[in-house]
Amino acid sequence: MASIKLQVIEMVAVTVLWILFYKLNLWLFAYFVHNPNIYWIFLPAGIRMISVFIFGWTAVLGIFIGSIFTNEAEISNYVIYLAAISALAPMLAKRTCMWWFKTPATLQGLSGKQLLIFALAGAFSNALFSNLYFHLYGLSDSLYNFLPMFIGDLAGTIIILYLSKGLLRLALNLYKRPHNPA
Repeated sequence: MASIKLQVIEMVAVTVLWILFYKLNLWLFAYFVHNPNIYWIFLPAGIRMISVFIFGWTAVLGIFIGSIFTNEAEISNYVIYLAAISALAPMLAKRTCMWWFKTPATLQGLSGKQLLIFALAGAFSNALFSNLYFHLYGLSDSLYNFLPMFIGDLAGTIIILYLSKGLLRLALNLYKRPHNPA
């Protein structure tokens, strides 16, 4: 029972982070919009990768729910399919890269280069499957939107990864700092 409770908390945390970073992205990068669904910098893409690394399938559900909440269209098959793509693409990228690099489930030994490849794979898979969906269902005449979506997801992922790395380093330094009792 405690495990289910923890998974619900993780899922809610991912959903809330997705929504917060989506709103932050709208505010910070309003001038970097390619079209209403694609930004040249998309911070939630970084939330996708980090949360899937940390929480696995629980994060996939959180991203799916967060994607539905942040979609401006009314709930429809379109919204559900895009939310599913957004949630499943980072897991596909993670699983593929882990298989390719023979990375253990703990991600122990993951190098910076491999992390960059994970980010590239996540951005590529989301842009590819989203644009295939747009193209196959007549929502776009071409795969013209692939490059802006790929660049936006990659930029957002790299920003979030480095921000997380910096915050983690700061937290570790604060924790390791000797305490001088007065």
